[in-house]
Parts: sequence; structure tokens; C-alpha cells
Amino acid sequence: MKRTKKFRTALLILLASSVLLTGCAYGNRELSYHDNTPKICGQMLKNCFGEDYTLSEGVEKEETFFNEYENTDIVTHYTEWTLSYPSANGQECAFVFNNRNGKSPDKEHLEKAIDNYFSDLTEQFYKENFRDKTSAQITGLRAEDCALYIKPYRLFSVPDMPETSAMFDERLHYSLAEHIYFPELSYERIFSDFPYILNMYYYVTYENDEEQARSTQRQETENILREMTDEIIQYTDHSLNAAIYVTMMDENGFADNFSFSVLNGEYFAPGPGTEYEIALHENFFGPI
Repeated sequence: MKRTKKFRTALLILLASSVLLTGCAYGNRELSYHDNTPKICGQMLKNCFGEDYTLSEGVEKEETFFNEYENTDIVTHYTEWTLSYPSANGQECAFVFNNRNGKSPDKEHLEKAIDNYFSDLTEQFYKENFRDKTSAQITGLRAEDCALYIKPYRLFSVPDMPETSAMFDERLHYSLAEHIYFPELSYERIFSDFPYILNMYYYVTYENDEEQARSTQRQETENILREMTDEIIQYTDHSLNAAIYVTMMDENGFADNFSFSVLNGEYFAPGPGTEYEIALHENFFGPI
């Protein structure tokens, strides 16, 4: 009797294991992409990187992720290429892209990759040449929380402000890939040549509970950041568009904040906001 019960238990375990293994085996889904993106987008690559770029052989790659909605592992097979081209200062640069476009057309996927590459290059430049040396001067800076982004103008539309609808449409149809030529990319002209803005976010901890000491630390922080901003204004030949946000912290978290913005190399009195966004758009695209 005991032996029969043990046998049934073992059989049930075996069957359960078999079901689980079968579920795993049939739970995977393969996803592959065609490898002719460079051919389809050849003209775009020439327009952005010139006739002299070199393209590596495509490298086949594989990545697996778990799709919780389908409750299955999806194994993605895709191709990655490295495009090399000479920069304006003669250095060899590399643009890495792939054909993992999801359901997007190849050209749309490549345009996004070019956007990201442009932002990465310019962010690295302004971090290394301006942000990092300035950050070292700020007392109480929470460096791990700070950020610098160079992003396209914000897309938004306010129902009771018709001009924002026109802004949205005009900005939506702008393509960086149709206007940029990386071999001649000039970081001084970023903000005059493209509808992009420099955004900086700083978090600073107060070192004292006394009101006067806090006021002094806050003012010193602002002075340092404005000095850095003035340097960038000079570097960009008074074409800088930027918004700087500073959050002051204490032991309870948020204490207070301040911000300021720059439009075409001049400080914008009202600061960041809808009025600034409209002025920013018109400064580049013209009157709405």
C-alpha cells in the first residue's frame, strides 16, 4: 500500500515536471529583423555622415527578455553596424546603430538613433567642458542626483492657447536627420542650428539650519551657476538656449528651489514656463 502511494506520488511529480518543461519549451518566442537597413536608409546616412563614411560588416546579436503580458521569453535576433566618419577636428568618430525597430519603419528608427547620438555627443561635450568643473565648486552638491540633457524643444499643446497647437505641428514635422551633417558638427552653433535646448538639474543640500546661512549658500550656488552660464553664452556666441533648475534640500528633503533660463544668449526674465517655450519656438522657427 505504501509502495503504491509512493509510486503515485512519484508519477505525479514526473508529470508535473513534464508539463513545466513543455511549457518552458513552448513559452519562448523568436523575433528576427531583416538586415538591409543600411541599404534602405543609405541616402539618409550619406546626408548625415557624408560620402566618405565606412560601414562595418553587420554583427549578429541576440537578446532575451521576459514579456510579462504574454508570460513568455522573447528571443530577439538583430544586426548591429558601426559607421565611422571624420569629425570637424579630424578625429575618427563612430555611430553605432541597429535594426531593432520594433514595428517602426527603418527610416523612423534610424532617425531616432541619430537624435540620440546627437544628444549623447553634445551632452558629453557640455558636461566635460562646463558642467563638471562648475559642479566641483558648489558646496553641498548632490552630484549623483544632478543631470544635464540636450533635448529637442518640448512638444505640448494647451487648449486655450492656439499658438501652442501650431508649435506642436511645426515641431512634430521637424527632422534632425534632414538638417545635420556630423562631419561639420560645431558645438558652438548647436543652439542656433538646431531646435534643441540645454537643461540642467541640480540638487544641493543646505549645510546649516540658520536662515541667513542658508540664504548665503543659496546665493553662492546661484552665482556659480550663472558664471558657468555666462561662459557658455560667450562660447556659443550668444546663441545659448538653456533652462537651469536648482532644488535645495535639507534633512527633511525638499526645502526650496529656484530656476532661470536663457533665450538666444540673453537671460529670460520670467524664467522657464509656457511663455519661455513660445519665445523659444519663435526664436528658431519664426513667428507663429
